[in-house]
Amino acid sequence: NSDLLSRCRTDLTGQATNWKMSIDVLSDEYHTNGFVIVRGLFEADRLREITGEAERVVHDAASTAEHGRVYFDDEGDARAERAASAVRCVFRIQERSRYLRELLNSPQMTDLVRPLLGDDPVADGIQYIDKPPHASYEFPYHQDNAYMFYEPPRALVATVALDGQLADSGPIAFLRGSQALDVLPHQPSGVLGASRGLADPPDKATYPEMIVEMEAGDMLVHHANVIHRTGPNHTPRHRRNLGFVYHGAGATRDAEANARYEEELARNAVHDTA
Repeated sequence: NSDLLSRCRTDLTGQATNWKMSIDVLSDEYHTNGFVIVRGLFEADRLREITGEAERVVHDAASTAEHGRVYFDDEGDARAERAASAVRCVFRIQERSRYLRELLNSPQMTDLVRPLLGDDPVADGIQYIDKPPHASYEFPYHQDNAYMFYEPPRALVATVALDGQLADSGPIAFLRGSQALDVLPHQPSGVLGASRGLADPPDKATYPEMIVEMEAGDMLVHHANVIHRTGPNHTPRHRRNLGFVYHGAGATRDAEANARYEEELARNAVHDTA
């Protein structure tokens, strides 16, 4: 692990990457659509390191099965240990890995999200999300700020694809331009890993849906207010993501709304993901 950290620090000294040459284009797309894709941010060797570390942490998390931090596809299974391949979500995964903490706070990440936020980024954490082979569940339309509660809504999620994600694997689908909306009414979704969904169907005529396909190593950055969902995974392959969550230093979390939400979570025993 110390060798991984050493290579991580070495990588971060060289910032002459393609995305930096086109940050103005990325920023324009992000502010217009509510999301933007950074293609090939992590090359093959670096991605193998990140994926290997995520797999190590998820394996350890599966053995602890810490309620509220680790969720499995079959939460009714009472066995003390379950396979890492059955893990659906691990929240705040960086708390289990120095390597991932350094990546979360690295210039490679923060220099990219700063111009998108329009503010100095503050790292909130990393969430691991897996849609296993042939998973039939869907995460309903929602806005992340319905449980982040940042005002002004300068917050985003930078999702790194650990696997290739084509349309039939349940990738993220956005309603383009819907980040311009305030947070709409939400209600408990009943879906493990996605606690809230929109109370009413969204306006897809005004905000057309776009399904985002990614290759492993791509990063998808989306605004906290943009409406999005994910579909079922119809493939025999896992669809794994790491979601790096940031807010702007000038944004403030609504403490009262957050407290009410925590009470709702306790009643429904369901947690969130993008």
